[in-house]
Amino acid sequence: MEATLRPLGATERGAAVVNWFHRALSGPLAELVRQEERTEHGVHTGTSIRQSEDSRRTHITHLGRNRRRLDEELAKSPEWAVTEFYGDDVLARVQCSYFPVEGEWSQFVVALRAGSSMLSDVKYCTALVDFFAQALDDLNPAFARIERDSFSDWSNIEAALTRDLDESLPEARDFLRGYAWVTVCPQELAIRLGGPRVLAASGAFHRVISLQEGGVLLQASDTLAGYTDQVMERVFTALAPALPRGEPFPDPAHPNLRFVLRDAGRVR
Repeated sequence: MEATLRPLGATERGAAVVNWFHRALSGPLAELVRQEERTEHGVHTGTSIRQSEDSRRTHITHLGRNRRRLDEELAKSPEWAVTEFYGDDVLARVQCSYFPVEGEWSQFVVALRAGSSMLSDVKYCTALVDFFAQALDDLNPAFARIERDSFSDWSNIEAALTRDLDESLPEARDFLRGYAWVTVCPQELAIRLGGPRVLAASGAFHRVISLQEGGVLLQASDTLAGYTDQVMERVFTALAPALPRGEPFPDPAHPNLRFVLRDAGRVR
């Protein structure tokens, strides 16, 4: 789960980062938080934070005993912060990044492991989407997505069209950065596509949720497992007028990013 936010002031960004971590730790990561606090199943946490003004790094262990300290550090609007849950391997992470060089954009991420049965579980997948909608409701994102097996800052279209972030981020409200199982379309592009009612009537989406501060969340299918190539084709066709033009090509460096091998500019 990844969201890109418009440039924010330091205080506003710090508050948004604190809220993102709070919602993630009390939402999709809540069970891991409980296991870490009880030291169950060998679950541990580690947090790394880098402040931008002096490149100072802070490391925090044992989330359960250090939540207040975590909030204090996050409120300072760090350049980068990540909390990871791990046992034998990394189980989940919540992260924020700040891109001053590319135009002061912020990126928020939640990543977690899920078994194949969970990807087909309607209740589990609905909870992910509900968390995402609530977390983004007052942030007016420029773009956001929920994808499977994707660990790149590049979206599918950015990789397929070799669009660099310093190009695509400033144009995020002119061209949709990509599409996925869940896509959040910024308000400007949602209007170009006809608005929430037209998008819902297209039949391409399982759920269409208007966000309070702008933008529309589009859920393609009821589960992640249900996001088939046929469903992806419908999403691509519905969103094509807002996508950047160009012939997409697979990128070996990003083999898990899924997209339709057609130029959005040729869709009629």
